Formats: sequence, structure tokens, C-alpha cells
Amino acid sequence: MKNLYSTKLISRSTGFIVPLGILLILFGIISIILSSIDLYNSRSSLSFPITISTSTYTTDIINSTDITNSTYTTNTIIKTILIPNIFSEQSIWPTLGKGIWCGLFLFVVGIVSLIVYREKTLISIRILSLLAFISLFISFFLFLSSIIVFQRYIIEGRLNANQRTSNEQKEIVLNALLLVCGVLSFIVSLILAIGTLIAGNFCQQQSDDIEDIDNFNQQQQQQPPAYSAPPYYG
Repeated sequence: MKNLYSTKLISRSTGFIVPLGILLILFGIISIILSSIDLYNSRSSLSFPITISTSTYTTDIINSTDITNSTYTTNTIIKTILIPNIFSEQSIWPTLGKGIWCGLFLFVVGIVSLIVYREKTLISIRILSLLAFISLFISFFLFLSSIIVFQRYIIEGRLNANQRTSNEQKEIVLNALLLVCGVLSFIVSLILAIGTLIAGNFCQQQSDDIEDIDNFNQQQQQQPPAYSAPPYYG
């Protein structure tokens, strides 16, 4: 365990981490934004006004002449009825807001990548490798969840844009962009996972130079002189 913290990675072996980390951060932010817009559209409501008429019957009786006055009052009230959009959540995995939590994980992996490049220790590169492999599954999930949206319209036979509403058309465009983010983040995560596994082999002991100097000094102290001076008789 000591070797994990006392080793440093060669600088040229970690140069690929920075651009891949920046790409994961960008993909994470884009996925969060796209999924937030998609979530807003899926929760948006269709509203239209309706007119409700209410009648009020008023009777006034005058006792002295026994005269009855009847008055009808009609009040018109305009109300707005909200009909929520239909949204079907998948039972196998949570597709609602999928880009938000997938994007957050990609963002975290990107930040960790930048930290690992600064630390350059063996334990940090192993942690990044594990996160990169998890990011593979997260990106693959984002890819599959986006395909499900297209599959629904294909099954319903609404392939033409004229057969879909404006909100449904926005849903298709947003999920197409999320699908692209999922594919690209999968490729970047795969390169990062393989690269970090290989980079772990390019390690050198941080304390090797100091230990070599100490061993050399000890050998010099313990080694007897090569020759002895002859005695001098004055």
C-alpha cells in the first residue's frame, strides 16, 4: 500500500488525461442542459380557457303590497384547464431526467481526471481507471435510454414530423443530441479506461534517488581504506 502513495507517474504517460477529462466535463454539462430542457417539455402542460356561467336567483318581497321582485344574475368565469403531457416512465431503469444524473457523473469523472493529472500517483490513477469503467456503463445507459424514445414513435407508426406535435418533435431532437453525447462519452471513457491501465505501468519510485544516496553514503562509511600509510619513524 505504501508503494501506491510513494510512486509518481512519468509526465508523458499522463498527458492524455487532461483533454479527455475536459471532454467528459463538456459532455456532462451538455447532457445536464439537454435533459433539463427535455424534462421541462415532458412536464409542460397544455392549457386552454373555458367559460363557466353561473346564475344567481334573488327574490325581494315587499310586505306592504305583497309584491315580489325576482332578479337573475349571470356571472361568466373564465378558467384555464391544465392537461399534463403524457409521459411514460420505463420500469426497468429511470429514464426521467437521465441526462442530469448521467451528466453529473461524467462531470465528476472529468474533474477527477484533472486532479489525477496534478497528483500523478499510482493510487489516483487506479481510482480514475475504476471511475472510467463505471462511466462506460453510464454512457451506454444514456445511449440506450435515448434510443427508447425513437423506438416508441417507430412502434406507433409516427415517423413523419407532421404526425407529431411540437413538444414531441422537441423531444426527438433533444434525445438525438443526448444519444450523440452518450456515444461520444462512451468512446472517451473507453480511451480513458484503457489509457489509465497502461499508464499505471509507467511508474517510478519517488524515493529511489534518496535511497540510492543514503546507500552510497553508508557504503562509503563502512568501506575500509584501500591502503594504509606506512609508519613514520623520525
